[in-house]
Amino acid sequence: MKSAARYPQVIESAALAREPHQVCFYLRELAAEFHAYYTLRDMKILCQESNLRNARLVLCMAVRQVLANGLQLLGVSAPERM
Repeated sequence: MKSAARYPQVIESAALAREPHQVCFYLRELAAEFHAYYTLRDMKILCQESNLRNARLVLCMAVRQVLANGLQLLGVSAPERM
């Protein structure tokens, strides 16, 4: 969640410096961190405990939204499903 929350600062920094590659690097880093969280830890998003499940779902939705916004800002299309 901390990485996803950095999105506004990354966008501002990239805009002020006129360095769109900062956004690309940030999105790649965020995707890699989420992938590690999801796969390497064998994380079960849909677990029995409702509070934990809801928190994990919110995290997934937040990361998805940041990735979608960042790609759209860069003019890159992204599939809705894979």
